Amino acid sequence: MTAAEDFYTFCRTVEARSQEHRQAMDIALERGWWAIAGSVLRMELDSMIRVIYLLYNPDVRDRILASCVTGKGFTDDRGRIPDRKMIDVATGDKGWVDAVYRFGNRFVHLTDAHDYAEVDPFQSYEHKDEVIKYLNQYHGGKLSGQPLDDSSTLRDIAAYAPHVLNKITRNLDINIERLRDEVSPLNEGLV
Repeated sequence: MTAAEDFYTFCRTVEARSQEHRQAMDIALERGWWAIAGSVLRMELDSMIRVIYLLYNPDVRDRILASCVTGKGFTDDRGRIPDRKMIDVATGDKGWVDAVYRFGNRFVHLTDAHDYAEVDPFQSYEHKDEVIKYLNQYHGGKLSGQPLDDSSTLRDIAAYAPHVLNKITRNLDINIERLRDEVSPLNEGLV
């Protein structure tokens, strides 16, 4: 494939994945699948951090895209690009990115958080204050009731999941458009 074809394939894939995440979130919340809801947030964030990484690394963008669309993941000349490196680029002044990533990892990976039917994992989460701060800051007032506090449960947090997903998706959409604006003039006439 050409660089332009790789780029368009990547964008199409990211957008299809995002659409699937919105549908999965609705089902997960309807059925009380809190781990699935957390995983969906983390996967949408994964797309966003990758798009932002591509924006900030135009010198290796074509190689990363070629690697990604051929199933080899996000790699450059030195090998696989660690998530931590991409998160650091994507976080910038947006601390919520790291907070969602860390909390979402608890549901992507098998942890004590999957025992939520018996023990509320949010009560013992070491970064609970950070999650509460960002949810109140960005989504306070979107749900009826009091702001979140130390007594909030995973169920309380899960009620914010659609709002968090919308925020991530909006940021993803903005950044993919920025990427298109950067790449499209370079690829005119190549597809």
